[in-house]
Amino acid sequence: MSQNYSSYQSESGDATHIYTSVLVDGSGTCNPTPDCPCGSATHTPKAYNKLSSAGGWGSGSPQCVSCYLSYQNNQSIAATAGTDYVFQATGEVVCSIFGVYFFLQFPGVHVSIANTKEETTTPGLNTWCPSTPICANTTNPRCKVSSIYEGSNQPCHAAHWCEFIATSSSGTAPYSCYLLNCPDAIDTTPGLCTPQ
Repeated sequence: MSQNYSSYQSESGDATHIYTSVLVDGSGTCNPTPDCPCGSATHTPKAYNKLSSAGGWGSGSPQCVSCYLSYQNNQSIAATAGTDYVFQATGEVVCSIFGVYFFLQFPGVHVSIANTKEETTTPGLNTWCPSTPICANTTNPRCKVSSIYEGSNQPCHAAHWCEFIATSSSGTAPYSCYLLNCPDAIDTTPGLCTPQ
């Protein structure tokens, strides 16, 4: 009996929520022997998705060893910008005869929503808008961008409020940032940004 299983974890969000997902999928092969009667076995996918205090283990339907299986455990929480929430993820496949057959535990990650106000640095451009943070409370925002896509042939606005999902292995810098949205801002007054 051999395996071809995988597990994946991901984070996303919006202005007020964080979403996490853990996926397990794949299949095995079965060559029954007296020591391994895999022809009568089933494999069950399981995924652990713990986001702060939400979630935990979830389980999919048992399948034959050679059948393709897939199970996804999704969680979400209401989140406050700048607050770190711990995301823990594990994927496994359990054999009805031998127990845990595939296991992959991901390193824990701290996930947060981060906001940064950005000012367009070169007025009069279209489409791509060079920008720099304008923060009233910090010179070192958690996340930032160097340019913003306004839309094909659309004139650059003076400023934008950018929303990010930020991840860190420790809950401190450095953060990896994933841009969610950059809606237009009405003025270039410095705003309250999420600090490092």
